[in-house]
Amino acid sequence: MKPTLLALFASLAFVPATSFAGIYDSPDMNLFVKSEHNSTDSITSAGIEFMTKANRSNFGAAFTTALGSAEVFTKKGDRETFLTLDSGIKFGYFSDFFAYGEVGIDLIELAVYDDRDDHDYSDRFDDDHNNIDGYVGVGLGVDSKPFRIEIYARAREIDSRYWEAQNHGYAGLQVSISF
Repeated sequence: MKPTLLALFASLAFVPATSFAGIYDSPDMNLFVKSEHNSTDSITSAGIEFMTKANRSNFGAAFTTALGSAEVFTKKGDRETFLTLDSGIKFGYFSDFFAYGEVGIDLIELAVYDDRDDHDYSDRFDDDHNNIDGYVGVGLGVDSKPFRIEIYARAREIDSRYWEAQNHGYAGLQVSISF
């Protein structure tokens, strides 16, 4: 399962916009910076997004990959800082004003995830603290070519083998330039 998920989401980082020619109308490529916060935590990222829309329709999908830095407080009160490589898919209505739903995972954690030692009898109660980080969210924004601005809310699963994030809800702002 791990190699399949890794191959699926890692390939999104290398999907050329021209690969959708003939199936979708003029795919867009966006470079973006984003920042998301809650009361104690922050995640700041920069990335790329490939957007595709069905022929003669504003409904479509966007494939995103972003490298970022995260600072989160754990349930134990410690501050953890780490790199993220979020990769996800947005589905929605994309026009001058747009709205979408999204899902994604952290490719770095997927690449290094190893649960072989998680099933020892002595630590079986901690098994749920070593999941692959992921998120689900919703967002809306304004596209005034070539610039886009959007706001979003996400529920994130952030944890490690030895700690779990104190908060899971984030609100963010993303600014993009389209090509």
